[in-house]
Amino acid sequence: MRLHLLLSVLLLSLTIIPKASTGLIPGQKQCILLQGVCKDGGCTSTDDTIGVCNDEKKCCRRWWVFSPYPTPVPKSKSP
Repeated sequence: MRLHLLLSVLLLSLTIIPKASTGLIPGQKQCILLQGVCKDGGCTSTDDTIGVCNDEKKCCRRWWVFSPYPTPVPKSKSP
């Protein structure tokens, strides 16, 4: 009887709890917060590299001369 109750509670909890959805990679999230764009192959001459989105993409943003807002110092990656 207890096994039946345990299985029914387990099944009910599995159906109620939503599946985890993947979000942004931390580097991409930081790039968006810094008002940048993740680009393949690096930044152009009018862009400034402000971070790394992942292994292939870099976070680029136009020079501050075009849109004056300060660039915060990026936090170091955790190991």
